[in-house]
Parts: sequence; C-alpha cells; structure tokens
Amino acid sequence: MTLHLKAGVYQDARPEQRMLTRTLLRPIDGRSGYAFALLSLEKRRAEPGPLFDIIQEHIDRLASSFGKDANPQHRFEQFLRALNEQLATGVREGQWDVPIASLHAMVGIACDTQMFLSGTGDLTSLFLHRRANQQYQIYNLFRSIQTEQSLPTWEKPFAVVLDGDLHEGDVFCVANRDLQRFLPADDLNEILTTLPPPGATAKIRQYFPHGTDLALLIVQSRDADPVQVTTEAQPLGELSVDNLTRMEEETQRLLDDQKPRLSTLTKTALPKIREVAVAIGGAIWNTSRVLGEKVVGVARQAKSQRPSAESVKATAQRFRERFKTLPTTSKTLGLAAVVVLILLVVSITALSGSKTQQADEAGYQSQIALIRDRQERAEAAVIIKNEEQARILYGEALELVRSLPRDSETREQTASQMERDVQTALDTLRNIVNIPEPAIAATLIASPDIIGTALLSTSSGMYVFGSDKSVYKVDSAAKTAARIETAQSEVGAAREVAAEDGEILFLDDRPGISRFDSDNASLQIVDVALASGTRWTDLVLYANKLYVLQPSDGQVIKYGRAGGAFDGGTQWIKATSTDLGDAISLAIDATIFILKQNGDIVRFTSGSEIGWDPGTVDPPMTSASDIWTDGFSDYVYVLEPASQRLVVYRKEDGAFLVQYRSDAWSGLTDFVVDETNKNIYLLAGQNVYTIQASHIQ
Repeated sequence: MTLHLKAGVYQDARPEQRMLTRTLLRPIDGRSGYAFALLSLEKRRAEPGPLFDIIQEHIDRLASSFGKDANPQHRFEQFLRALNEQLATGVREGQWDVPIASLHAMVGIACDTQMFLSGTGDLTSLFLHRRANQQYQIYNLFRSIQTEQSLPTWEKPFAVVLDGDLHEGDVFCVANRDLQRFLPADDLNEILTTLPPPGATAKIRQYFPHGTDLALLIVQSRDADPVQVTTEAQPLGELSVDNLTRMEEETQRLLDDQKPRLSTLTKTALPKIREVAVAIGGAIWNTSRVLGEKVVGVARQAKSQRPSAESVKATAQRFRERFKTLPTTSKTLGLAAVVVLILLVVSITALSGSKTQQADEAGYQSQIALIRDRQERAEAAVIIKNEEQARILYGEALELVRSLPRDSETREQTASQMERDVQTALDTLRNIVNIPEPAIAATLIASPDIIGTALLSTSSGMYVFGSDKSVYKVDSAAKTAARIETAQSEVGAAREVAAEDGEILFLDDRPGISRFDSDNASLQIVDVALASGTRWTDLVLYANKLYVLQPSDGQVIKYGRAGGAFDGGTQWIKATSTDLGDAISLAIDATIFILKQNGDIVRFTSGSEIGWDPGTVDPPMTSASDIWTDGFSDYVYVLEPASQRLVVYRKEDGAFLVQYRSDAWSGLTDFVVDETNKNIYLLAGQNVYTIQASHIQ
C-alpha cells in the first residue's frame, strides 16, 4: 500500500529565547517522504558553533540525493555514519564546546511505508498508531532510544536506530517540550489525528505559556487516494454543533464537580455528630451505671445458687421486676444506650468492611494498570521491531492476567477478555494461526478404541492406517474412512508410511517394514530385516530406493533394488558433527533433512552435513515427531503433537514462517500436505482434519 505523507513544523523565532532550537523538514527527492530533524540546546550551557549547520547540511544532502530506487534503511545508515564521523571530528578540532548531555536531537526519515529514527538527549517523540478498531495507541519512542543507548559520547552521538512500519492514519510527533504534561491526552490525540500538520502545530502552541521556547514537528500518513472535492459548506471548527455539544458536556462536567459529595458531607458532619454523641453518652452513662449495678446484683445472687432452668427463669423474672421499678427516663436512656451500642458496632463493622473493599479495589486496579503498562510497552516494542522484548513483555502481561482475582462475574469477564487480548497479540507475534474449529475431511468407521496411526495420499486416494493393523480408505464425499478388507497377515500397526510410483511401504510396530498393495488389497512383510540392537524411526521412498532412519547408530540406511526385492543396504551418512541419537524423522528432496526430537533440523547432501539454520520458534519445540518436504516444495513442515501444532519453515533460508495450531488436534499422529490445492490434512484420533495453507502464495 502506498501512503501519502504530510508534515508540518513549528519553531519559536524570538531572539530572547533561552533555548537554541532548529526544526528541519526536507521532502525526499523522487520519493513520497521527508528527511527531518529537531535540535535543541540550552544557550547558557554552551556555544553551538557550526554544530546545527553540520546536521542541517547532512539532512539536506540526504533528502536531495536519496534516489528513486534507494533502500531507505541503507541510505539512513549511511547518513548516520557520515554524520557521526563529522560530529566526532568537529569536537576533536574544537569547533564547538558543547557537552553531549546538553544536546537534545532527533534525526530521521519517513519514506513510503517505513520510518527510521535516531536521537540523543531527551525529547518527546510520540508515535500514534491507529488500530483496526480505529482507536489510537500512543507510544513515546524516545524512551526506547534512552533504554537501548548507553551514556552518549561525541564519538557516536546517534548510536541507536529505531525502525518501524507506517500504516494509514499513523502520526509521528517530536517536540522539545513534554506535550503530555501540558495537553490532556484526549485533546492531544484529537489534535494530532484530526488536524493537518500545520494546523496541529498551531493548535498545540496555544496550550503553552507565551514565553515558552517550543519546537515541534509532525508527520502524518494518509491514504494515497486523491481527496474528494466537495461543494458542500463545511462548518467552522469552533462554531459547529459538535463543538457546541462538547462545550455543553464540559460545562456539565465542571458543574458536577461543584455538587456536594457524600465524602465532603461526612468530613463536615462527623465533628458535630461526635459532640452530640459525647453529650448523649454522658447522660446514658449515668443511667447505665445504675442499671448495671442492679443487673450485677441480680447476677451475683443467681451465681450463688445452683444454675437450673427454674433459677434462670427466676433470675429473668427478678430482672424484669427490677427493670419495671426504674424511672421512665432511666428505662428510655437504657434502651437508647443499647440501640446506640448496636448501631456503633454495626457502623464500625460496615466501615471496616468498606475500607477493606476499597483497599481490595485499589489493589485490583493497580494490577490492571500494571497489565496495561506491559501491553503498551510490548506494542511499542513491536512497532520498533524488537520482537524479543515484546515476547518478554507479553509473557509478563499474561502471567499478571492469570493472577487476577475472579471473585465476581465482572472481574471474571474482565480477566477473560484481557487474557484473550494478550494471548491474541502474543500469538500474532509468534506467527501462530489458531484454528478453533478445523474442518473434518473424514472420520474412521471403526470402534471408538481404534485410532489412526499414519496418513498417506496417493494418486489412487487417501488412506488411513489404523491401530488395529487395518487400512482405511477415505471417501471425501461422505467424509468417512471405511476399512479395506485384506487377507490375514503378520504385519504390525503402521507407525510411518511412504509411497512412490504406486508402491506403498510402512514401518510397523513389530518392528519391521511391510507393504500395502492397494490394487490387490493385501498386506505383506518386506524382506528388509532390522539388525539386532538397532532401532528404526522413519522411512522414505526416493528415486527407486528405500531410506530408513536408524538413530541407534546415527545413520540413514539406503537400500537399493535387487530384482523385486531390496539389497542388504549401506550406510548413507559419511560425515556429521551432530549427535543423531534422538533423531525421529527424515524427509528427502535430493538433500536429506533429519529431525531431532527437540525440534532441531540437520541437513545433509551427498552424505555430509551442511549448514541449514531454522528460524527461532516460540514457544520452542521439545517433542517433535515428523518432518516433510519434497523436491517440488519450497517449505519444510514439522509436526509436534504435544503442542498441537504444525510448524512451517522456508526451505531456501530456514526462515520460520507460521505455526498452525488447534485445540481440536488432540492425539496428532501424522499429516499430509497438498500444496497444489493449498490444503493440509492432519490425522488426530479417528478424524482427518483439513485446513487451508495460508503461507502458500
């Protein structure tokens, strides 16, 4: 997608300003984009000499000599290298006496759909990324520069390079002042995303005091489609109905702030209530003391007697009689004392519970804020293509989400939604394609305790080998796999299967190698013997030869044809530096790929190990089971049943492309790839699932 970039700058030009500032914005020759810089230096700290002029000269040269076919990253790196060298030379020659810590600068280019930045010191550098839901997320990119940069020196003042992609609606803003301290976040977001750059800079300036030294630069990315011209009258921004509505809402909010609040009334009323309570309490105390003496007298008399039902009843009767003898005022005050005591206990309990609830809510909101912080920092790391840092931050966010309390329906919904959001972002970063409900291509017509152990697709159809030592043929129309009636044989249940030119062989659990004749519906044992003390884990038919993986000896055994049978076999691997004792599977495309159980892949050609480094997969594989490619495929596929995923690499350079995953794939045993039709079939339990191979262009 081609983007149209717009930009604007603002710079105070007052001679009495305390800061030396310079904003540079140059259109890139022959491309859609700009080279830019914002420089700031305190006058009283140093004399800049030709410092700013040198940076401006390099910016001008970068913009004017960029070239239509230039690689933006390479040109920017060349620009930085030349700039750093000349700045270091200028300091050595004494052209200026400026402490590096007093220089605050950012240089960069925005070209087509890419942006490259570098800086030193401390500036506000905001990047507003528009999400798919049209909401904006704000990042301070200068924080990333400060995090990655050690103490700056004049030998290499612009040491850190940030790079990222520009999308439609994104906005970049750099300033020598903390914009977020002077402007409310909502106002800043609205100004940067709705006003054109010149208007946005003028609007932002209004938020600062008159004497503020402000330098500001804004770059916006817009769709390259031409702007539609309209003859309809457009309302003035300050006089529109929308603006009037916003003013009314703001006025209502300010009036609401002046309304009496319960907390304010409580603080005012409590002293007066306390005074009244003390006065009432004094009167109640005198009455209660008299009443208490009588109660104690009754209690002592009751204690001297042996407790019994009759004595308890008599004591209660005497208490009632003595209570009746009290004056009416004493009775009233006594009852009031009891009521006040009850109310006091209830109030204290309620207040204590309220404080506990408030503390719990404050802690909960603190956890939410911490999770949001991890998410925002991870998203910022993704933008500057620091994927390792992003994975760490998303992982921390996920752990924090899972520790959230879920003691109410609202909190359960909040935690679940946040976990889904973080997991989705992490899956995207990990190139995970989650498939909630993969389509079922076929289901075995068999008893529930029989599962598929191997899967094969040939020109005559697709076959499933079962744990009952039977073979099932897939009926794609009926989406079933029915058992093929075969003569009784001593073959075992298939573990791995291979085919070439109509011949189908499988490694069974006897262990040994057997043949399936699809034309005659027969099974038979092949005369290839497994030597004592050895172990086979996979087999491949290639170029009319049989290759068997023998990890017990770290070898691949190659069997040639001898008439209708195979010969005695030879060891194919001649030189390797890798231990193949845990090798689990192999695939052949003229070279041989050998898969180890931990997911490592070793490539061989002509019997010798060659370099082939597969890309990093997150989470890493620990129990891979199968690998596949062939001479016509540009990809290498690896199956890991434990994590219910199929990982895909690009064969040319080993780059990790994608990992398909589904919770439905419980008990994965095998897979088949049909790259012609962009389909992948996976065998799990009694089902053959099918998915679209989205990585194939």
